[in-house]
Amino acid sequence: MDQQGALIAVAAGLYLLYQYKSKKAIYWKLNLPERQGVYYGLFTKVRNIIYWSSLQDRIWNYVEGRSEEGNPDSVLVAFDDYCYNYEWTWAIGDQKGAVLAKVVQEAKPKITLELGSFVGYSAIIIAQNMPSDGKLITVEANPKSAEIAQKIINRAGFGDKVTVVVGYTEDVIPELHHNYNIETLDLVFLDHKKEAYVPDLHRLEKCGFLHNGSVVFADNVEDAPNFSEYIGKSNNYLCHKFYEGSKQYRVGVTDRMERGIFIGADIFSGETHGL
Repeated sequence: MDQQGALIAVAAGLYLLYQYKSKKAIYWKLNLPERQGVYYGLFTKVRNIIYWSSLQDRIWNYVEGRSEEGNPDSVLVAFDDYCYNYEWTWAIGDQKGAVLAKVVQEAKPKITLELGSFVGYSAIIIAQNMPSDGKLITVEANPKSAEIAQKIINRAGFGDKVTVVVGYTEDVIPELHHNYNIETLDLVFLDHKKEAYVPDLHRLEKCGFLHNGSVVFADNVEDAPNFSEYIGKSNNYLCHKFYEGSKQYRVGVTDRMERGIFIGADIFSGETHGL
């Protein structure tokens, strides 16, 4: 890097640091056409270097300092404030979070499985809205995200209702009974790697974890290959319904969620209907 390039890099770093210290929104001000993909990853890495901390740690520090311990609403409000005003994240957000809350209330699940915790935002919504004796197992592949998810969930007061599991879904699902004494699941929320939605649903079916009436609810279904087609055409599901909301704090960008109810018509057949 020549001298001019070095000066530009230093100036950019100082500007980002000023923005952070003065509590101004850094990422939004860049006004990128898409707040995702390579741009999102690049600028997250830049911030990680400048602030000498991870995105997950920055979220936790903000939430911890601006929420009341044992008050889940205050935790969610602080989280939303950070994501709307400081850094965009992959958390489900308040608009689609309200849809998730409604689905959980209607399902009244005693045992829920979430695939894709990130840092615990949706886990708090599920824990808030499931029955008082309900339990949630949330699976996260990224150890750092799982660590912060546990902290945020504890901050909200749900440490006794939510179990955070670190691992890949293809490894965790077959061991749910052995490791967590799970017989069947009343609700499954899919919000992890989109190409894993259908394969993981097949795993849950073949392992016998879905019973007649189990609710399968998925976020970002337009990005999940074959998921809507599978739910819509498979004889295993009925009452499939779409919901819409803003995509993860991106106001004006619409996203779709989908719910299906398992009826077990062709379970354990090994067939992949609708693909």
